[in-house]
Amino acid sequence: MFSSGLLAVQRKPNPLNFRSAKRIVCVLVDGLGAENILQRSGHAPWLSAHVKAGAVSHAGFPSTTSANITSFATGLTPGEHGLIGHQVFDRVFDEKINLLTGWNERTDPIVWQPNQTVSEMAFTSGVGCNVIGHEEYRNTGYTFATMRKAEYVAAESMVDRFDAARNILNSPGESITYLYIPELDKYGHRYGWQSPGWANLLEELDGLLSKFAATLPKDCALVVTADHGMIDSELDQHLVIDDAVEQGGLLEWFGGDTRVGYLYLKDASLAKDLQQRLEPQSALYQAVLTKDAIAANWFGPVGELASQRLPELMLLARSNFTLFHSVYSKKRSIEMIAHHGGLSSNELRIPLIRVGV
Repeated sequence: MFSSGLLAVQRKPNPLNFRSAKRIVCVLVDGLGAENILQRSGHAPWLSAHVKAGAVSHAGFPSTTSANITSFATGLTPGEHGLIGHQVFDRVFDEKINLLTGWNERTDPIVWQPNQTVSEMAFTSGVGCNVIGHEEYRNTGYTFATMRKAEYVAAESMVDRFDAARNILNSPGESITYLYIPELDKYGHRYGWQSPGWANLLEELDGLLSKFAATLPKDCALVVTADHGMIDSELDQHLVIDDAVEQGGLLEWFGGDTRVGYLYLKDASLAKDLQQRLEPQSALYQAVLTKDAIAANWFGPVGELASQRLPELMLLARSNFTLFHSVYSKKRSIEMIAHHGGLSSNELRIPLIRVGV
């Protein structure tokens, strides 16, 4: 979507058929699925009106931030850009990493995500590119992997971020701007997206978007989307799956996300055997051979980097269940209420709202 925004500013054809605009602000709301909007439509009249009118797209798989914001930032699928999950194991570098927050001195963002970013394309072509977000994200490995060469504008509150975007739209020159809203995702993880506090945040965001859209300068545009939606999984739906996945001593590491567990095995040739042994648990989760998911194009075209980091077997949680391992899962994730990563419509359907393009 960000790549279509750049092409629209350059007055070029683009995959989303955006009309030309001089400056475009792309608002990405972490965790705001189309179904979440519709089920809380009373708190979001502006957003829900657009979604009801068909302004809907789909997130990539897995429906998690690290994979899908990278797709937003590169125009590539997870299989192409290589950041293929929340927690992954790269056998080549023998590195286990949380691809959102776990970057360290050994994990070079250029190595992990070497593809040209939209922000680099904009810089090369002379189009301004801005990122508006919290100061804490300015110098992270993930920001460098996804928004290289962009001008970073720090703003802590949602109000301040929209004010910063308005200042950019009132400035001369052509530009694309990425405005990041993490508040709903963070609150949802802790308290659930069906909580009153989440609804209050949604209502605040809806009002800011409505006002921003109504006051767009001439030749400027607004696009609103998300990286994934969310489901609430209560504590009695949290499954600790140690005994099931440790069968035969095959497991080397458990990664992925709470709605899609990644099983990295010591012997890849035994993945089919483990899949069959997990069949009695199929009412709770589905065991899928990664090679079958690749053949079904779940990740898009899969390049060498993604192949190195994908597990042999994946577990897809059914219903509202979530999956944990007592050794590898963090206490914070076990205590979360709202989750994502899987294939449900609540997780995959996202808004794609355009004003002025």
